[in-house]
Amino acid sequence: MVLLFAALLPVSADEDVVLRKDIFSRKTDGYHTYRIPTMVVTAKGTILVFVEGRKTHRRDHGDVDLLMKRSEDGGRTWSKQVLIHEEGGDALIRVGNPCPIVEKDGKTVHLLFTRNGPGCFFSTRSTDDGSSWEPFTKVSDDPKAPEYQKDNFLRGFGESPVGVGAGPVHGIHTSKGRLIAPSYAGFKVNGEGRGGSCVIYSDDKGKTWKAGGVIPWVPEFRHGECTIVERSDGSLLMNMRTSEPGKYSFGYRLTSVSKDHGMTWSKPVVDKNLPCPACQASMIRLNEKEILFLNPAVNHNGGFSIWSRKNLTLRVSQDDGRSWPESRVLNEGLAGYSDLAIAKNGNILCLFENGTRDYCEKITFVELKRSWLSRE
Repeated sequence: MVLLFAALLPVSADEDVVLRKDIFSRKTDGYHTYRIPTMVVTAKGTILVFVEGRKTHRRDHGDVDLLMKRSEDGGRTWSKQVLIHEEGGDALIRVGNPCPIVEKDGKTVHLLFTRNGPGCFFSTRSTDDGSSWEPFTKVSDDPKAPEYQKDNFLRGFGESPVGVGAGPVHGIHTSKGRLIAPSYAGFKVNGEGRGGSCVIYSDDKGKTWKAGGVIPWVPEFRHGECTIVERSDGSLLMNMRTSEPGKYSFGYRLTSVSKDHGMTWSKPVVDKNLPCPACQASMIRLNEKEILFLNPAVNHNGGFSIWSRKNLTLRVSQDDGRSWPESRVLNEGLAGYSDLAIAKNGNILCLFENGTRDYCEKITFVELKRSWLSRE
């Protein structure tokens, strides 16, 4: 048992790292690459992890399936991967961008995912810790559907969306009972393609999903791949990947706040406390006083390469995301997309892409004690 436990720890053998384990690896179990990891924990402590399984290459478009693994022992052992959804056999259909949301009581898990990127997304739910899932519901196959035509949804854009999709990161169940999926809408402004972060919400426990607010468009930034947390006063904080027009990156994160449960949002502002290359990030509430944020913390303005996604850093805020004074590097090497969850015992769970030659060679699960953040 001693040898097994040691094998699961990183090289540093940090006593506050409870567990570190690779759970998906490239060119195994019928898939070339596994990407876009998301994660939730149920009331029983079952950990559910969702990923895209990319059949023949690592790129975004192609034959992509939605997969899941479960752990009932805190991440020590994992089930075989389960196929949640695929379409067309070997056809080039992408099913992914998973966005799981666990209800506050931890008994029901909702799952939203997209088909071929923004434009068509589905929802389902499980009431047995992910052992089974209800039949999928197509939320919309038409970006001109009535739920996307509300004035608040189109504010600052002027034209109907050409595609809407959920994810990729976990969503939240607010204190008011609203299920909120961080999402993305594609627009055309004067014929030019634009992207914008937004939310999709449900007030009836996932029976129907509606369009919430889009982050206001500002000419100097483009934003997407957002993550959301509820602040202590009930407002919502959105944190976004961003880029400048004509460039792939900007170098920092953008934030916006909603005081009406996600229906309208403040003008986005740059948070220079949070350097970031062109990459997704994740955020979650740890307890009543603290919020966590995880991303590859590199300022890589303008260009992009696989080497710019690295230095995965975990941060904590005690003022509802206004500042992040406490941080520590979790993975110094290449690392990409990530998600966060809180274990039943209160420990921090991190799930992230990483590798030695490429940032998405594998997906690793780590359990940390809160005290890990306070150690050098």
